[in-house]
Amino acid sequence: MAVTKIRKISSWTFLTSIFISLVVIALFLFGGQAAADQKIVADLPQPAFTDIVLYWAYALLGVTIISLALFAVIGFFQNLKVNKKGALGSLLVLVAMAALLIITYTIGSGEILHIPGYEGPDNNPTTLKMTDMWIYSMYIMLILSIAAIVVSPLLARRK
Repeated sequence: MAVTKIRKISSWTFLTSIFISLVVIALFLFGGQAAADQKIVADLPQPAFTDIVLYWAYALLGVTIISLALFAVIGFFQNLKVNKKGALGSLLVLVAMAALLIITYTIGSGEILHIPGYEGPDNNPTTLKMTDMWIYSMYIMLILSIAAIVVSPLLARRK
């Protein structure tokens, strides 16, 4: 009974987020251009619904990070009761993720960008290093995922 309820909730959540994403993408692609007085740079094209795409991406990223952290902490404490060695393994994964974020933040560039027509508050070293941190972390996680896809069948075949 509980599995069916979890499956229904997760399916509806997934379908709702896909539907909202498709609507946001359609608005961005087919919503036209911003009015001339609202453009940041007058001679460059600017879609009218760029803000909605960015806010939706921020919302998805926030929900993902919060749920990932929440499930990791809950899983750690549940494993701690049953399997202390497995719990320490999951704790090591969280520590490795924190180390990855710290390392990628420190190697990120804080050099101020020269963006034509932009005078906003987000062109500062902290925001730029944070952006580099997320980009570098995504690259590393993509490489690790591809390596796991390639290596795991080889390890399974060896056993």
